[in-house]
Amino acid sequence: MNRYRRLAHKVAFPAFALLLFFGILPVAAQSADPTITKAWLRLWPEYDDPGLLVIFAGEFEDQVSFPRDVNFPLPAGARNVQAAFPDAAGNLLIASAEIGDGVLTYKQLAVPTFHIEYYIDRPPSGNQRRIVHVLQTPFAIQALEVGVQQPARATDFNVTPAAEINFMGEDGLTYYVFNRTGLAAGEHLEIAIRYTKTDTGVSRPQLAVTDAGPPVIPPATAARPEANTWLPWALIGAGAVALAGLLAYWLMIQRPQPAPDALDREKATAVRTQQIAERGTAKAAGFCTQCGHPHRPDDRFCAQCGAPRRS
Repeated sequence: MNRYRRLAHKVAFPAFALLLFFGILPVAAQSADPTITKAWLRLWPEYDDPGLLVIFAGEFEDQVSFPRDVNFPLPAGARNVQAAFPDAAGNLLIASAEIGDGVLTYKQLAVPTFHIEYYIDRPPSGNQRRIVHVLQTPFAIQALEVGVQQPARATDFNVTPAAEINFMGEDGLTYYVFNRTGLAAGEHLEIAIRYTKTDTGVSRPQLAVTDAGPPVIPPATAARPEANTWLPWALIGAGAVALAGLLAYWLMIQRPQPAPDALDREKATAVRTQQIAERGTAKAAGFCTQCGHPHRPDDRFCAQCGAPRRS
């Protein structure tokens, strides 16, 4: 009996090792919860929305196999949720995802990276504003960078936990950054934001999916003003008017103009004709035979001496 047991142990151990190598190990790797090696959390209050813009992005460890379904918890009141992932060139692509019972599920995420955005309404308040956001870690996170953006025109800005560094970005806004390591799955990280702001305007116009990767610099505004539909017609009208003016000028310069000598001759002829006419008129009128005063064409008597006009 002992000999059979020893034989069974000798056969069972290699068979078990083969099963682990060819079958069980891949299944275990697929079913085990993955670990996020690096993650970035961005909190931008009143950026392009009166509420709080939350951006959570990161990458999984290399040992995790993809594609696979991945679940992320969402805080209560999350709205305008967008799930994306970066391609090989770093461009964000919209992912297939489902939302239900406070959970965002990536359906067969093809790559070990993720990018999630959503908004949370800001609690009603006056000029003294306080926002508290709680991150529930979906998986264990080895390294997390938290960046909080100070809204435009805000003063007395404060973040808890305290920021390790702060700097002004290329957009003119100030950013506060701190880091956390070794976060366990399901851990809650509370971030409190306080500041004073006397208006309700936002820092930037509405954007599409943004880029939250390091460094903490907001993306360039993607929104562009719509082209004026009347501008092409105005340009066409201006071109037509200019063309008509050029055509009129061309016709005018093409009209034959008399030479300067011809103009002088015409003028001299006109003057000569007028002089001849005047002399002819004076000659036809005649003079008084008594006093020599010139007669007008219609005079019957001399206007000077009254003598009758002789023909």
